[in-house]
Amino acid sequence: MNPIEKYNTRVDQSHSLLCVGLDSDIKYIPRQFRDDPFPQFAFNRWVIEETHHYVSAYKPNMAYYEARGDRGLAELKMTIDYLQERHPQILTICDAKRADIGTINAAYIESIFDWLGFDAVTLHPYLGKQAIQPFLDRADKASVIICRTSAPGSNDIQDVKVDGRPLWQYL
Repeated sequence: MNPIEKYNTRVDQSHSLLCVGLDSDIKYIPRQFRDDPFPQFAFNRWVIEETHHYVSAYKPNMAYYEARGDRGLAELKMTIDYLQERHPQILTICDAKRADIGTINAAYIESIFDWLGFDAVTLHPYLGKQAIQPFLDRADKASVIICRTSAPGSNDIQDVKVDGRPLWQYL
């Protein structure tokens, strides 16, 4: 089953479009998880077990794991492995906002899809189609292209007119 079918099936099962962000910033994880040898994973596991009946997807933000180096990435991998083992019907989205050139994309794809095992990744389209095409070529995976965000200041770029429409609509 491809990721889109997986997502649609899960939406039908859960009667929900809810996507839970696993934005596990180590500074804000509740105290009871901080003493665990794997605090981000322990917190994520708790969130997953409390919410899995209601969600269609989980979306960890890479920055919170990358910021902790090897330990953070190991805990992200543990989280995705846990989801694949315990809740394989739920889509996993890597919130990474990637897109670059050539071999850099190949490395991102290998890391996000092949090593970490995500079903999908968020991409930004501002480097053009050739920057996102390698992700789109992975028919066994999904890409979420970010056209509009609520980030402060994002309107400075997103609302620029292109052919009479805001850039985010043009994209």
